[in-house]
Amino acid sequence: MGTTKKRHLLSVIQKVLITCVMLVVISPFYISIVYALKNKNDLTINRLAWPTHPTLMNFQRVITENDQFLTGYKNSILTTVPVVVLLMLITSMAAYVLARYTTRVYKWIYLIFISGMLIPIQCIMLPFYINFFKLNLTNSNLGFVIARTGLQIPISILVVTGFVKAIPLDLEESARIDGCNRFKMFWKVVFPLMKPVNATQLVLNTLFVWNDYTTAIILLRKPFARTLILAQMAYFNEYTSDLNLAFAFFILATLPILIVYFSMQKYVVGGIMMGAVKG
Repeated sequence: MGTTKKRHLLSVIQKVLITCVMLVVISPFYISIVYALKNKNDLTINRLAWPTHPTLMNFQRVITENDQFLTGYKNSILTTVPVVVLLMLITSMAAYVLARYTTRVYKWIYLIFISGMLIPIQCIMLPFYINFFKLNLTNSNLGFVIARTGLQIPISILVVTGFVKAIPLDLEESARIDGCNRFKMFWKVVFPLMKPVNATQLVLNTLFVWNDYTTAIILLRKPFARTLILAQMAYFNEYTSDLNLAFAFFILATLPILIVYFSMQKYVVGGIMMGAVKG
């Protein structure tokens, strides 16, 4: 077989594989849209077929009939935004210190931080709940913000520290010569250069906090405190499940995440790669 034929065959195989992967990736979105546009009777005929009479009634029913939908949206926004902002400020400053000071003490502090990723939340669920209950922080947005911020710090420290190590020290030396102290140097020189990794943090942390189920189900037991992810459970019970309403709910809940991601996508890949190379 000639070289040209081999290249053509490899090109065809590559395109087929890419197409297969693309179909696997987009299939959940297709299923979600199909289910959300069908009424309950259509679901029993052919689940994967495009609906013969698409309807937006499921979206209307989710908004008007689910008492916890708007409450969940409000609570999700009031918890996600503070967590993302706190993580951006805390981990940016902590990562700067851990990246610039390389003594054994700081290396151990860094290892302690990132070791938090190795501890499954299932191992600490009981003391986790007891401590927050004693502090009267269950069923409150404040308690959830504190919990999610603490749980999200390890992965954020890992990504941001690696990125800060890639920032040239010469820039800080120039700022020091111009009379900047360490505080001004960070906020005026280093922090603006962290825009790609902070955008990555914003997207990933928004995704993790918005979709958090485990922490929410532990701390937010009462209806008035539940986030959006818990409000969807109204469509599943012991005997029945309203899949068409559940998928309509899912699409409505996903819209803010999609907006954030597509607004920041050009920074996400670059921020992750730069953080991974130096981390």
